[in-house]
Formats: sequence, C-alpha cells, structure tokens
Amino acid sequence: MTNREKYYFDDFTTANYQNLIRIGKENYDFKLYHELENQDNFILLRHDIDFSPQRALRCAQIENAEGVRTTYFIHLHSEFYNVFEKEAFNSIRQIIELGHDVGVHFDTHFYDIQTEDEIRLHLNEEKLLLESLFKVKIHSFSFHNTNAFILNCRKPEYAGLINCYSDFFQQEMKYCSDSNGYWRYERMEDVIRSKFRKLHLLTHCEWWTEEVMSPWQKIQRAIDGRADACKQLYSDLLHRNNMINVDWD
Repeated sequence: MTNREKYYFDDFTTANYQNLIRIGKENYDFKLYHELENQDNFILLRHDIDFSPQRALRCAQIENAEGVRTTYFIHLHSEFYNVFEKEAFNSIRQIIELGHDVGVHFDTHFYDIQTEDEIRLHLNEEKLLLESLFKVKIHSFSFHNTNAFILNCRKPEYAGLINCYSDFFQQEMKYCSDSNGYWRYERMEDVIRSKFRKLHLLTHCEWWTEEVMSPWQKIQRAIDGRADACKQLYSDLLHRNNMINVDWD
C-alpha cells in the first residue's frame, strides 16, 4: 500500500471538502460554539489556522457558497504567518465578512504556562487584542499543541471564552481531526455518515488543496510561498523607488 492510499491523500482536496460539507448538510445543522444551548443533531466545525490564512479563506469561501458558518481560530504566535501583515490580516478580515466566527488559537507554550490562572491572564490579553484588531466579539478558544497539562484544563470557560477542550466537547461529542495532514482517528466522511448526533470536526485548512499533494508538499509550498512573497515585496519596494537590487554580480 502506498502512502497515498494509506493516508488518504485524495480526501484532502477542496472539491472533496465541498462534498463533505454537502453530505453534512443532508442530516445536520452547522452551528457555532455560542449557539449550542439546547441543540441536538449538529456539526460543530472548527479550523485551527496554524500555517495559512490564505488557505483558510479558501475553505471559508466554500462554506459560504454552501450556506454554512464555521469557526476559525487565529494563532497569534505562529512562525508561519503574522496577523499584522497585510495579506494575512486581509484574509482573516474576509473570513469574518463571509459571516464566519473567529476565536483564539491559544499557545500556552509561548508563555511557558503552568497554571490555570496564567491561562486566564494571557488568554484574556489575546482575546482583547483580536477583538480590537478585527472589531469582532470573540466567543471561544482552542489550545495549540496539547500536552498532559492542557488536556486536564477542562473547565467550560477560561477568560470568558468557551473552551474547546472542556468535558462537554471531549465526552459528549464525536470528534474527528486532520492534524498533520492525515486522519488522526477516523475519516471525516465516515464520521459525518455515522449515527452520532453531535459532531465536533477539526480541520487545518492548509491540508486542503485544489490538487492531490502529500502533507509535506503542502507545508513546503506554504514555506516557499511565504519566502517568495517576502522577496516580491522587497523587489516591488526597489522598483517603486527607482532603486537597484545589488548582488555580487
């Protein structure tokens, strides 16, 4: 068996993503985190933006075309994008304009957090920053790169934000994730076609591309794309100011 077959490379295309949304709509309502009270038979679809706001926007456009709203979690300490850069900022702003929710993708490792009080402190700081930057109300957060400590932080809320890793989401919902570019538990299509009434689905939009690629190819493309964009910005700056790019030759 090839890796393409073993890890279902063909699942992770934008065409199949749209197909999965359509399958989900047949039997479920798509809900946001702050809409779950007294709800049953729903899909809660979230996206952790780890690498690419641009790919997140593509998924948001597909969802908007299908008439569903989902939640995008913004990572303020990503090494792969910066929300203060114009392209990343504009991509997230367009996601919001399409009617989707945004939340905090919270990295406890950045602060070396050891206590729940530290979570509340720094999570509140990031919530206020994102609310100010994007002029939206933040309702929820997800942890980035979970460990034993994080997985034991299971209160319903921290800093007034719904905790995606609370007991409710871990114990009462069927979970599916595409972390690292492959299905970590079950294939999403199998979960959506199951008999479970409450589904919690996680995608990372960098894995969903127009053509079939390996996960490593997708990461390499994200890295190269960011580097090429930075080089183009510098070249454009030189051109606008009638300056030359001086190298050895």
